[in-house]
Amino acid sequence: MNRKYPWADDSEEVLIKLCAFFPEVIRERWVERIVLTAERIAAYNSRERVDQDVFWQAVSEVFPGGYDPLVLQIKDMDRLRAEMAAARAQEDLAPGSEPVQMVQWRHALEIPARVDSQARVLAVTTSPRKGGNTDVIIDELLRACADSGCTTEKIYAADLDLQPCTGCRACRKGDLPTICTIRDEMSAVVYDKLFAADGFIIGFPIYTARENGIMANFMDRWDCLLNPMLTRKMPAGKKAVVVCSWMWPNPHAYDHVIEQIVILLKLHGIETVDVLAISGTRGKRHGRGVVKNHPDILKAAYRAGASFVQELG
Repeated sequence: MNRKYPWADDSEEVLIKLCAFFPEVIRERWVERIVLTAERIAAYNSRERVDQDVFWQAVSEVFPGGYDPLVLQIKDMDRLRAEMAAARAQEDLAPGSEPVQMVQWRHALEIPARVDSQARVLAVTTSPRKGGNTDVIIDELLRACADSGCTTEKIYAADLDLQPCTGCRACRKGDLPTICTIRDEMSAVVYDKLFAADGFIIGFPIYTARENGIMANFMDRWDCLLNPMLTRKMPAGKKAVVVCSWMWPNPHAYDHVIEQIVILLKLHGIETVDVLAISGTRGKRHGRGVVKNHPDILKAAYRAGASFVQELG
Protein backbone atom coordinates (compact mmCIF):
# COMPACT_ATOMS: atom_id res chain seq x y z
CA MET A 1 0.00 0.00 0.00
CA ASN A 2 1.09 3.61 -0.52
CA ARG A 3 2.86 5.19 2.42
CA LYS A 4 2.23 8.84 3.28
CA TYR A 5 5.16 8.92 5.69
CA PRO A 6 8.67 7.51 5.43
CA TRP A 7 9.27 4.52 7.62
CA ALA A 8 12.51 3.98 9.50
CA ASP A 9 14.27 0.87 8.23
CA ASP A 10 14.07 -0.85 11.61
CA SER A 11 10.31 -0.18 11.81
CA GLU A 12 9.72 -1.59 8.34
CA GLU A 13 11.71 -4.68 9.25
CA VAL A 14 9.77 -5.24 12.46
CA LEU A 15 6.46 -4.80 10.60
CA ILE A 16 7.46 -7.59 8.21
CA LYS A 17 8.54 -9.89 11.06
CA LEU A 18 5.43 -9.25 13.11
CA CYS A 19 2.97 -9.80 10.29
CA ALA A 20 4.79 -12.90 9.02
CA PHE A 21 2.77 -14.80 11.63
CA PHE A 22 -0.47 -14.23 9.75
CA PRO A 23 -1.46 -16.52 6.88
CA GLU A 24 -1.03 -14.87 3.52
CA VAL A 25 -4.79 -14.60 2.95
CA ILE A 26 -5.09 -12.06 5.80
CA ARG A 27 -1.55 -10.75 6.14
CA GLU A 28 -2.05 -7.62 4.04
CA ARG A 29 -5.16 -6.70 6.01
CA TRP A 30 -3.11 -6.57 9.21
CA VAL A 31 -0.27 -4.70 7.51
CA GLU A 32 -2.74 -2.10 6.29
CA ARG A 33 -4.28 -1.65 9.74
CA ILE A 34 -0.90 -1.10 11.37
CA VAL A 35 0.36 1.22 8.63
CA LEU A 36 -2.75 3.41 8.68
CA THR A 37 -2.72 3.60 12.48
CA ALA A 38 1.01 4.36 12.64
CA GLU A 39 0.73 7.13 10.08
CA ARG A 40 -2.24 8.64 11.91
CA ILE A 41 -0.19 8.67 15.12
CA ALA A 42 2.77 10.22 13.31
CA ALA A 43 0.54 12.94 11.86
CA TYR A 44 -1.15 13.69 15.16
CA ASN A 45 2.20 14.05 16.91
CA SER A 46 3.83 16.02 14.06
CA ARG A 47 6.41 13.30 13.51
CA GLU A 48 8.37 13.28 10.27
CA ARG A 49 8.51 9.50 10.00
CA VAL A 50 7.29 6.27 11.54
CA ASP A 51 9.96 5.17 13.99
CA GLN A 52 9.87 2.31 16.49
CA ASP A 53 8.05 4.34 19.16
CA VAL A 54 5.27 5.24 16.73
CA PHE A 55 5.19 1.69 15.35
CA TRP A 56 4.73 -0.02 18.72
CA GLN A 57 2.09 2.49 19.76
CA ALA A 58 0.20 1.59 16.60
CA VAL A 59 0.55 -2.12 17.35
CA SER A 60 -0.85 -1.57 20.85
CA GLU A 61 -3.91 0.12 19.35
CA VAL A 62 -4.49 -2.43 16.59
CA PHE A 63 -3.74 -5.74 18.33
CA PRO A 64 -6.10 -7.03 21.03
CA GLY A 65 -4.39 -7.70 24.35
CA GLY A 66 -4.69 -11.43 23.77
CA TYR A 67 -2.02 -11.08 21.09
CA ASP A 68 0.60 -10.26 23.73
CA PRO A 69 2.60 -13.49 23.27
CA LEU A 70 2.82 -12.87 19.52
CA VAL A 71 3.92 -9.26 20.00
CA LEU A 72 6.45 -10.14 22.71
CA GLN A 73 8.09 -12.74 20.46
CA ILE A 74 9.19 -9.82 18.30
CA LYS A 75 9.35 -6.91 20.74
CA ASP A 76 10.69 -8.38 23.97
CA MET A 77 11.55 -12.08 24.00
CA ASP A 78 13.08 -11.80 27.47
CA ARG A 79 9.79 -10.55 28.87
CA LEU A 80 7.91 -13.39 27.18
CA ARG A 81 10.28 -15.93 28.74
CA ALA A 82 9.78 -14.25 32.11
CA GLU A 83 6.00 -14.44 31.76
CA MET A 84 6.17 -18.12 30.90
CA ALA A 85 8.51 -18.79 33.82
CA ALA A 86 6.14 -16.92 36.14
CA ALA A 87 3.28 -19.16 35.01
CA ARG A 88 5.27 -22.25 35.93
CA ALA A 89 6.39 -20.72 39.22
CA GLN A 90 2.83 -20.09 40.35
CA GLU A 91 2.64 -23.67 41.57
CA ASP A 92 5.12 -22.71 44.29
CA LEU A 93 3.41 -19.48 45.40
CA ALA A 94 1.74 -19.25 48.77
CA PRO A 95 -2.07 -18.93 48.68
CA GLY A 96 -2.98 -15.27 48.33
CA SER A 97 0.22 -14.29 46.51
CA GLU A 98 -0.91 -15.47 43.08
CA PRO A 99 -0.87 -12.73 40.39
CA VAL A 100 -4.65 -12.58 40.14
CA GLN A 101 -6.40 -9.31 39.29
CA MET A 102 -10.03 -8.31 38.93
CA VAL A 103 -11.00 -5.27 36.89
CA GLN A 104 -14.47 -3.85 37.44
CA TRP A 105 -15.59 -1.97 34.35
CA ARG A 106 -18.14 0.14 36.18
CA HIS A 107 -17.05 2.65 38.79
CA ALA A 108 -19.28 1.44 41.57
CA LEU A 109 -19.89 3.09 44.93
CA GLU A 110 -17.29 2.11 47.50
CA ILE A 111 -19.98 1.05 49.95
CA PRO A 112 -23.31 0.68 48.11
CA ALA A 113 -26.35 1.62 50.14
CA ARG A 114 -28.26 -1.45 51.22
CA VAL A 115 -31.62 -1.87 49.52
CA ASP A 116 -34.37 -4.40 49.96
CA SER A 117 -35.29 -6.04 46.69
CA GLN A 118 -37.74 -8.62 45.46
CA ALA A 119 -35.87 -9.03 42.18
CA ARG A 120 -35.21 -12.46 40.71
CA VAL A 121 -31.59 -13.00 39.75
CA LEU A 122 -30.51 -15.88 37.54
CA ALA A 123 -26.82 -16.74 37.29
CA VAL A 124 -25.60 -18.88 34.42
CA THR A 125 -22.02 -20.09 34.40
CA THR A 126 -20.68 -21.84 31.32
CA SER A 127 -17.46 -22.90 33.04
CA PRO A 128 -17.35 -26.65 33.66
CA ARG A 129 -15.15 -26.02 36.73
CA LYS A 130 -17.33 -25.92 39.83
CA GLY A 131 -15.51 -23.92 42.45
CA GLY A 132 -13.29 -22.35 39.79
CA ASN A 133 -12.57 -18.64 39.52
CA THR A 134 -15.66 -17.74 37.49
CA ASP A 135 -17.83 -19.74 39.87
CA VAL A 136 -16.33 -18.17 43.01
CA ILE A 137 -16.95 -14.62 41.77
CA ILE A 138 -20.51 -15.49 40.71
CA ASP A 139 -21.16 -16.86 44.21
CA GLU A 140 -20.07 -13.55 45.76
CA LEU A 141 -22.38 -11.62 43.45
CA LEU A 142 -25.26 -13.96 44.29
CA ARG A 143 -24.53 -13.71 48.01
CA ALA A 144 -24.84 -9.94 47.84
CA CYS A 145 -28.09 -10.24 45.90
CA ALA A 146 -29.53 -12.73 48.38
CA ASP A 147 -28.50 -10.54 51.33
CA SER A 148 -30.63 -7.77 49.80
CA GLY A 149 -33.66 -10.02 49.56
CA CYS A 150 -33.40 -11.13 45.95
CA THR A 151 -34.49 -14.59 44.90
CA THR A 152 -31.38 -16.18 43.38
CA GLU A 153 -30.63 -19.25 41.30
CA LYS A 154 -27.51 -20.56 39.60
CA ILE A 155 -27.35 -22.82 36.55
CA TYR A 156 -24.29 -24.74 35.42
CA ALA A 157 -24.70 -24.86 31.65
CA ALA A 158 -22.18 -27.70 31.46
CA ASP A 159 -24.61 -29.89 33.41
CA LEU A 160 -27.49 -29.30 31.00
CA ASP A 161 -28.58 -31.18 27.93
CA LEU A 162 -27.80 -28.15 25.80
CA GLN A 163 -27.77 -29.02 22.12
CA PRO A 164 -26.21 -26.75 19.49
CA CYS A 165 -28.32 -24.59 17.21
CA THR A 166 -28.85 -26.45 13.92
CA GLY A 167 -29.64 -23.39 11.85
CA CYS A 168 -33.00 -24.86 10.82
CA ARG A 169 -34.53 -21.36 10.97
CA ALA A 170 -37.88 -22.76 12.04
CA CYS A 171 -37.83 -19.94 14.60
CA ARG A 172 -38.20 -17.48 11.73
CA LYS A 173 -41.13 -19.19 10.05
CA GLY A 174 -43.87 -18.83 12.65
CA ASP A 175 -44.83 -18.68 16.29
CA LEU A 176 -43.29 -21.53 18.32
CA PRO A 177 -44.72 -22.26 21.78
CA THR A 178 -41.46 -24.06 22.61
CA ILE A 179 -39.37 -21.04 21.40
CA CYS A 180 -36.96 -23.48 19.70
CA THR A 181 -37.67 -26.75 17.91
CA ILE A 182 -34.80 -28.58 19.64
CA ARG A 183 -36.09 -30.74 22.45
CA ASP A 184 -33.55 -30.32 25.23
CA GLU A 185 -33.25 -28.55 28.58
CA MET A 186 -32.84 -25.16 26.93
CA SER A 187 -36.36 -25.46 25.54
CA ALA A 188 -37.83 -27.34 28.48
CA VAL A 189 -36.30 -25.32 31.33
CA VAL A 190 -33.95 -22.46 30.54
CA TYR A 191 -36.13 -20.25 28.33
CA ASP A 192 -38.75 -20.06 31.07
CA LYS A 193 -36.06 -18.99 33.53
CA LEU A 194 -34.77 -16.32 31.14
CA PHE A 195 -38.27 -14.87 30.80
CA ALA A 196 -38.86 -14.92 34.58
CA ALA A 197 -35.57 -13.34 35.76
CA ASP A 198 -35.21 -9.62 36.40
CA GLY A 199 -31.44 -9.74 36.32
CA PHE A 200 -28.75 -12.03 34.99
CA ILE A 201 -25.22 -12.88 36.03
CA ILE A 202 -23.51 -14.42 33.01
CA GLY A 203 -20.12 -16.02 33.60
CA PHE A 204 -17.66 -17.69 31.27
CA PRO A 205 -13.93 -18.47 31.07
CA ILE A 206 -11.60 -17.87 28.14
CA TYR A 207 -9.41 -20.81 27.18
CA THR A 208 -8.52 -20.18 23.53
CA ALA A 209 -8.74 -16.40 22.96
CA ARG A 210 -12.55 -16.36 22.77
CA GLU A 211 -15.51 -17.29 24.95
CA ASN A 212 -15.47 -20.98 25.85
CA GLY A 213 -17.45 -23.36 23.65
CA ILE A 214 -20.31 -23.83 26.09
CA MET A 215 -20.84 -20.07 26.23
CA ALA A 216 -20.86 -19.80 22.44
CA ASN A 217 -23.40 -22.61 22.25
CA PHE A 218 -25.52 -21.05 24.99
CA MET A 219 -25.69 -17.67 23.24
CA ASP A 220 -26.44 -19.30 19.87
CA ARG A 221 -29.57 -20.72 21.43
CA TRP A 222 -30.79 -17.19 22.26
CA ASP A 223 -31.18 -16.39 18.58
CA CYS A 224 -34.69 -17.83 18.42
CA LEU A 225 -35.80 -15.22 20.96
CA LEU A 226 -35.53 -12.67 18.16
CA ASN A 227 -38.22 -14.43 16.11
CA PRO A 228 -40.50 -11.53 15.11
CA MET A 229 -43.51 -13.87 15.05
CA LEU A 230 -43.17 -15.03 18.64
CA THR A 231 -46.22 -14.05 20.65
CA ARG A 232 -44.18 -14.56 23.80
CA LYS A 233 -41.64 -11.73 23.98
CA MET A 234 -38.72 -11.29 26.36
CA PRO A 235 -39.91 -8.69 28.89
CA ALA A 236 -38.09 -5.36 28.68
CA GLY A 237 -35.89 -3.85 31.36
CA LYS A 238 -33.71 -6.83 32.24
CA LYS A 239 -30.13 -6.14 33.32
CA ALA A 240 -26.96 -8.16 33.61
CA VAL A 241 -23.50 -8.45 35.07
CA VAL A 242 -20.91 -10.32 33.02
CA VAL A 243 -18.09 -12.26 34.70
CA CYS A 244 -15.10 -13.52 32.74
CA SER A 245 -11.77 -15.10 33.73
CA TRP A 246 -8.57 -16.08 31.94
CA MET A 247 -4.98 -17.15 32.56
CA TRP A 248 -2.89 -14.49 30.78
CA PRO A 249 -1.81 -11.66 33.15
CA ASN A 250 -2.90 -8.76 30.92
CA PRO A 251 -6.13 -7.55 32.62
CA HIS A 252 -7.45 -6.19 29.32
CA ALA A 253 -6.34 -9.06 27.06
CA TYR A 254 -9.86 -10.11 26.14
CA ASP A 255 -11.90 -6.95 26.51
CA HIS A 256 -12.98 -7.37 22.89
CA VAL A 257 -14.39 -10.84 23.62
CA ILE A 258 -16.36 -9.55 26.60
CA GLU A 259 -17.68 -6.66 24.56
CA GLN A 260 -19.07 -9.08 21.99
CA ILE A 261 -21.07 -10.84 24.71
CA VAL A 262 -22.28 -7.49 26.06
CA ILE A 263 -23.43 -6.55 22.56
CA LEU A 264 -25.19 -9.90 22.09
CA LEU A 265 -27.10 -9.35 25.33
CA LYS A 266 -28.01 -5.85 24.19
CA LEU A 267 -29.43 -7.26 20.95
CA HIS A 268 -31.82 -9.20 23.16
CA GLY A 269 -32.81 -6.10 25.09
CA ILE A 270 -30.63 -6.85 28.13
CA GLU A 271 -28.49 -4.00 29.45
CA THR A 272 -25.16 -5.05 30.93
CA VAL A 273 -24.49 -2.68 33.84
CA ASP A 274 -21.15 -4.09 34.98
CA VAL A 275 -18.34 -6.43 33.99
CA LEU A 276 -15.92 -8.22 36.31
CA ALA A 277 -12.81 -9.42 34.45
CA ILE A 278 -10.45 -11.75 36.32
CA SER A 279 -6.97 -12.28 34.88
CA GLY A 280 -3.67 -13.87 35.87
CA THR A 281 -5.13 -17.21 37.01
CA ARG A 282 -1.99 -18.98 35.86
CA GLY A 283 -0.78 -22.48 36.64
CA LYS A 284 -2.58 -25.67 37.53
CA ARG A 285 -4.22 -24.04 40.52
CA HIS A 286 -6.24 -21.72 38.30
CA GLY A 287 -8.97 -24.33 37.97
CA ARG A 288 -9.18 -24.61 41.73
CA GLY A 289 -10.43 -21.09 42.21
CA VAL A 290 -7.28 -19.28 43.35
CA VAL A 291 -9.34 -16.09 43.47
CA LYS A 292 -10.79 -17.37 46.73
CA ASN A 293 -7.37 -16.72 48.29
CA HIS A 294 -7.77 -12.97 47.65
CA PRO A 295 -10.20 -11.37 50.16
CA ASP A 296 -9.89 -7.97 48.50
CA ILE A 297 -11.20 -9.37 45.22
CA LEU A 298 -14.03 -11.23 46.94
CA LYS A 299 -15.00 -8.06 48.80
CA ALA A 300 -15.03 -6.07 45.56
CA ALA A 301 -17.19 -8.73 43.91
CA TYR A 302 -19.65 -8.60 46.79
CA ARG A 303 -19.85 -4.80 46.50
CA ALA A 304 -20.47 -5.19 42.77
CA GLY A 305 -23.36 -7.50 43.60
CA ALA A 306 -24.82 -4.95 46.00
CA SER A 307 -24.54 -2.28 43.29
CA PHE A 308 -26.26 -4.61 40.85
CA VAL A 309 -29.23 -4.88 43.18
CA GLN A 310 -29.50 -1.09 43.16
CA GLU A 311 -29.67 -1.21 39.37
CA LEU A 312 -32.48 -3.74 39.54
CA GLY A 313 -34.49 -1.42 41.77
